[in-house]
Amino acid sequence: MMNKIRYFKSICFGVMLLFTACTKKSDPPILTDEFDRFLVTATTQLGDVVGKIEPVFQNSKEITWSLVPPVPGGDRRNYLKEGQLDATKIVEIDSESGELRLIGHPAEYATHYYAEVRATNEDGFMEQVLIIIALEQEPTRAQALDIFTQRIEASGLNFYATESVAREKIEHAGNVANALLSKDKKGAGKIIRYLKEKNSVMTIFKSFEERNTAIGFYMHRRSLGIKTQDLQDEEIIPDYVRLGGPLEMRRDASIEEITHLIHGGGIMEAYPEVQERLEKATQAAIERKLFRPWDGLPADSFSHEYLTIGLEIYYGSRQRRSFMGRIKDGDGNPMQPAFRLSIHNDVRMTAENLKKHDPELYEIVSFLFPTRAEFFKEIGWDQLSKLN
Repeated sequence: MMNKIRYFKSICFGVMLLFTACTKKSDPPILTDEFDRFLVTATTQLGDVVGKIEPVFQNSKEITWSLVPPVPGGDRRNYLKEGQLDATKIVEIDSESGELRLIGHPAEYATHYYAEVRATNEDGFMEQVLIIIALEQEPTRAQALDIFTQRIEASGLNFYATESVAREKIEHAGNVANALLSKDKKGAGKIIRYLKEKNSVMTIFKSFEERNTAIGFYMHRRSLGIKTQDLQDEEIIPDYVRLGGPLEMRRDASIEEITHLIHGGGIMEAYPEVQERLEKATQAAIERKLFRPWDGLPADSFSHEYLTIGLEIYYGSRQRRSFMGRIKDGDGNPMQPAFRLSIHNDVRMTAENLKKHDPELYEIVSFLFPTRAEFFKEIGWDQLSKLN
């Protein structure tokens, strides 16, 4: 973040990017696993620095930076779409430092410009999405939460949703939180207590694009005294878990994202000894080649992703698959998937197999959360789905 520039804020997020091309050497640059966004206002001067792109991990080899005009569908998360304005028309990047400078005033404000940033060294290159937010004025802190017009509370978690989010999606997310925390509520209640103390908030946007461009909220988020995690209306698929993760249905992200908030806002404080066990189990799974953190994922997020994968297996939503992610690279060569229970990719990801092949993760999940039967009952689903 370039604090010396008054009207430019950089917010980086965490999820997966396009490893566009890479040689088979071992140390290409790794960028943020999602995107960077920066604010430009009407008072921004030509030549001003609007921010700086930096790799996620230190890289000892010289990196050359460049900007690529947006190509619809050219990024892994499909943030780049038809009709978007080209950010390379208004900003340029310093090839050595990664600093972005304004080279042209936006033709209009209250709009967004897109491009991709490419980092290249002798071992290959990686690209990430860049979003330039053009507004007449810098959003104020007092307006930061105005975008969230629908709010509910569930077991110590607050859910803030934008106007366009379907009410039934918000209520389902709240039901998921209540179900996940039902064991804690019936027991010591330590997790819920910490969630309340940290003012934990799940933000729900209609789409990734709405989230990605909500700079008025994200530039002031740290000063609001809340701990947040985001979820999108389009990611909430209530029937997915109930039906046991059908292969033809889009995956529901409710359990994963809500668990991330529960983990970071409550579990780590309530049960530090469990967190220590989880981190050791995560490292063991990496060494056994069962878990492969994806490119761009920060190291302090490894155990968080590992826990949610275990929980989804525990609740049956990955039972129809034997691995998570790709098992072949772009050239058709075998590669290790993101998660599996066997190095041969041949063990179904069921709760029973999790207990057999990764008993430590199974024990951690079963200690923290209700059983699948208890979870389904709390949600209000009449019967458990079975593997076909």
